[in-house]
Amino acid sequence: MKFRTEIFPKESAHLIDYKDAILFIGSCFSVNIHNKLHQLKFNTVSNPFGIVYNPISLSIQLNRILDSLLYTESDLYFFNEKWLSFDHHGEFSSSDSEECLNQINARLEQGVKQLKTAKFLFITLGTAWIYTRDANGKTVSNCHKIPAKEFTKKLAGTSDMVQELSNVIERIKAVNSEVQVILSISPVRHLSDGHFENQLSKGRLFDTVYQLKNQFENVHYFQAYELMMDDLRDYRFYNTDLIHPSNEAIEYIWEKFKFNFINASSLNTISQVEKIISASNHRPFNSKSEAHQKFIANTIQQIEKLAPGVYGNFQKEIDQLRSNE
Repeated sequence: MKFRTEIFPKESAHLIDYKDAILFIGSCFSVNIHNKLHQLKFNTVSNPFGIVYNPISLSIQLNRILDSLLYTESDLYFFNEKWLSFDHHGEFSSSDSEECLNQINARLEQGVKQLKTAKFLFITLGTAWIYTRDANGKTVSNCHKIPAKEFTKKLAGTSDMVQELSNVIERIKAVNSEVQVILSISPVRHLSDGHFENQLSKGRLFDTVYQLKNQFENVHYFQAYELMMDDLRDYRFYNTDLIHPSNEAIEYIWEKFKFNFINASSLNTISQVEKIISASNHRPFNSKSEAHQKFIANTIQQIEKLAPGVYGNFQKEIDQLRSNE
């Protein structure tokens, strides 16, 4: 007897290697997968503007990266004793305008560098609901708890989302012909919009993804939404808010992602990396003992045997081990 619908995503025709640069952008789900890869020492950058949910804001951000257009103080807004940007998540806000700009532009430059060389661009779409500022008609990524009367909320049309994303994908291809774009739809439900409104929004996102997949050979789809909503159809796989996936659910989807998108040699390297990280976190009873000194030397040797692109990301662990010498 079967009590659930298990989903087995097909192995991608384009597989990640440790040498590849990867850029994640989109909802908090994209951050979850980025964190897994980052912990395993992959060359990955996540959300240079912070978490973003809707495709229109996401397109604005990617265009800004493509233009390498830095922000100035005139782009900031002062509210509730903090400087902020309507293109950015609240994590960039600061009581000091210079600090705010420095954070914004440092992350922007990181995104510019990563996108130029990225082999993979992962985009997670969260919602089709968008907010525009009444003062200038521009779509914002974050309202920053500014009174709702200053914004207009509307449901983005599928044709508008397809047009915005297709334009930016064409631009990306022009500067990086090797990039593979992997779209996914966030399994997080935006229930603050309403249950019906959330379903309507997700439906438009699915239609957008479908059209983009048909339009571009380098655009693909990962079934994150289906894995959460169909495969893990049970509230025990949610956090206490009953909206966000639990750690177990994230781990399950990560395992599916790993075998869907990472090549065999890198999967083997992952096993070695996990052992090295575990060894570097080991706390000895006697750090000066001969046995522990051999343990340190052996672990550093294991790191040095890894591919150069992987080895370079282990400086923290090497320093940690050598501090016990």
